[in-house]
Amino acid sequence: MQKTRLIIVGAGPIGLEAALRGMREGYDVTVLERGSIGQGVLSWGHVRFFTPFGMNSTQLGRSIASAERDEDAILSGEQFCQQYLIPIARSQELAGRVLENHEVIAVSRAAYGKSKRIGRPDRSESPFRILTRCPHEEKIIEADLLFDCTGFISQHNFIGAGGIPCPGELALPANAYNIPNINGDSAAQFAGKHTLVVGSGYSAATSVRLLSKLTKTHSDTQIVWVTRGNRPLPIPELSADLLPERIQLTKAANQLAVQPDTCVKWLAGGQIQNIAKDGEQYLIELNNVDAFDNTASQGRAHVLRVDNIVANPGFRPNTNPFHELQIHRCYATDGPIKIAAHLLGQSSSDCLQQSAGGLELLRNPEPNFYIVGSASYGRDSRFLLQIGLRQIDELFSFLTAHRNVIS
Repeated sequence: MQKTRLIIVGAGPIGLEAALRGMREGYDVTVLERGSIGQGVLSWGHVRFFTPFGMNSTQLGRSIASAERDEDAILSGEQFCQQYLIPIARSQELAGRVLENHEVIAVSRAAYGKSKRIGRPDRSESPFRILTRCPHEEKIIEADLLFDCTGFISQHNFIGAGGIPCPGELALPANAYNIPNINGDSAAQFAGKHTLVVGSGYSAATSVRLLSKLTKTHSDTQIVWVTRGNRPLPIPELSADLLPERIQLTKAANQLAVQPDTCVKWLAGGQIQNIAKDGEQYLIELNNVDAFDNTASQGRAHVLRVDNIVANPGFRPNTNPFHELQIHRCYATDGPIKIAAHLLGQSSSDCLQQSAGGLELLRNPEPNFYIVGSASYGRDSRFLLQIGLRQIDELFSFLTAHRNVIS
């Protein structure tokens, strides 16, 4: 009997774990990755996880990767990729099944358009038709079962007011949305320079903390940190936080922002209106912030002159390849509506307090299509890798019990 063809989009932490599990369950597995293995993780490879290795891996994955790391170890993104993800992808278990530089452009049913057989299980009679762009060609791949595991940083948000690009933002280089690596080749770009950091989450806090370390060798390094809203601190400090790495980051970033005589000037409530290039520098127009005493001033504009921009406004899933499938997405988060509603009912801002929620939340109107991992959270930033690993367990438990429905 022909095996069920499982296509997984994304060779990141969740996609590779799902591939391993799929192989163990007897599926014909192929992983399509638009870049290289773990590319998203490597984009912040110089940054350490908040969470220990044991929370970000599985017993199956560790056995395949021969990972001898202590499960309590805090790894950098690069260590995690080199010691865990790449060995899994290169393992005998997945030999020839992880296709790098295979970008998924569009997905449909082979025989049915988006508006055909609406919400009917018999849509699954027609296989998925996947248009894939490879280095030298475009080709169609078919699948019986499809997972969207496109990962942490599919598509960045924008720093312009209201969440759309402000004039001049689209001209920023792609790496402006990354956390800067002050130990790499880019260190000279920031040392002794004036940098604007925009963002209200842990990525922005990490950028601020890293850039501040440059003052040890370049005392004239300056940072302006712009956050939305008017909170008493840039990053809320969670009570009884169980993650020491997150505690250290939060306290360090907040102290840099609010204590006098640091290299950081914190501007709360700022809205980026315009970005203009002036020679090698940027002119940034902000509204709703007083650049001198950090108090809100509705309607007042201020212009900053900086050497660099670090934009850390967060990420959202790239939903474009899946537009022709019947997916009910949340109008606020772009995530699947069931998971979005589940997250709305969980009031805690601590990602450790989130639960996977069960298989029913993963099901879509499109039969045999599942969004797994951070893409399932849409723009909600509370996702943890351990949530995605639980989703995989729940999903394969269901698929095993309903194998005859899929094949």
